[in-house]
Amino acid sequence: MLYAYNADRKGSIKNNFIFKHLSSSPVAAAERIESMFAHQETCSFNEDLSVDIRDLLCGYIGTKTLDEHLQDFCEHTREFHISEYALDIKRPLRLKDLWEDDPIGSGGPDVVDIEHLKSSEKEEIKKIFYPFESVIHPNHVFKVMSNRDIKKIKRRYNENSIFKAELKKRKFRSKSIGEDFRKAQFQEIVWLDLTFKLKTWALERGYDSFVYKNFKEGRGEDSFVTLRPNQVKETGKSLQFLEQKYLDEIPSAISIMVQRLKQQNVKLQCNLLWGQQDPMRFWG
Repeated sequence: MLYAYNADRKGSIKNNFIFKHLSSSPVAAAERIESMFAHQETCSFNEDLSVDIRDLLCGYIGTKTLDEHLQDFCEHTREFHISEYALDIKRPLRLKDLWEDDPIGSGGPDVVDIEHLKSSEKEEIKKIFYPFESVIHPNHVFKVMSNRDIKKIKRRYNENSIFKAELKKRKFRSKSIGEDFRKAQFQEIVWLDLTFKLKTWALERGYDSFVYKNFKEGRGEDSFVTLRPNQVKETGKSLQFLEQKYLDEIPSAISIMVQRLKQQNVKLQCNLLWGQQDPMRFWG
C-alpha cells in the first residue's frame, strides 16, 4: 500500500477523489497551501521586511508590515490540515509537470512522458491534443476555437458530475485571484476537455492513475493523480498547523532569507512564507 498526503480544507466534504493530486511527501502539501495563498496575493519583500502586494500583472496594490502579512497567511493556513491517505495504485502513467496551476490538459501533448510508450501510442497522444502541439496558453485556444465551438464542448458534459465539479473548482480559483471567469471559462473548458480525454485514453490502455515529479511544490517527489473511484482511503492521520511556533520563529528566518536573496539578485522565488526552509517544522 502506498501512502500519500494532501492539503485538505477543514470541514470540506470529501465525496470525489477522482483527479485528486496527492504527494508522496507532506512537504508538497504544505507548499501547496503557501502557493494557494501566493496566487491570491503576489508579494515582494523589501529590505526593511515590509511586503508589497501586487496584482496578476505585478501592478502595485499596497504595502503591509511583515507582521500583517504573516497574520493574513496564518488566517489562510489554519483553515487546512495535511491528511494522510492510503492509495490503491498499480499502473500509473508518467506525466511531465507542464500545467502550472491549471488543468493537466493545458500541458498539451508534451505533458505525457512518452519515453516508454509504443509508436502507436505516441501518435494517439498527438491526436488527443490536435491541433495543439505544445503547452496550451489561452491565446492558443482562441486562435483555433470560437466561443461557439467551446460551448458545444461544454454541452457534451452536461450530465457529467465530475466535469462540472472540476469546472466549479476552476471558477472558485479564478475568482480568488481576481480573474474574470466569464472570459476565462472558455480556456478552462478546453483544458478540462483535454484532461478528460487523456484520462479516458489512459484507462482504456490499462493505466489507473497519473504520476509526475513535483518540483514546484516539494523536492521533486512523486505526486499521484487518481483516475478511478475507491482508489483513496483515509488513514485517520493528519498534521495541524503550529501557528504560534510559526509566528515565533519565521520572522528571523525570513529576515535571513531576504538578505541572502538580495546578495544573489534573484527576482522570482517560491516558498517565501516558509522562509525557504522545510515547512514541516511548523506542522505536527
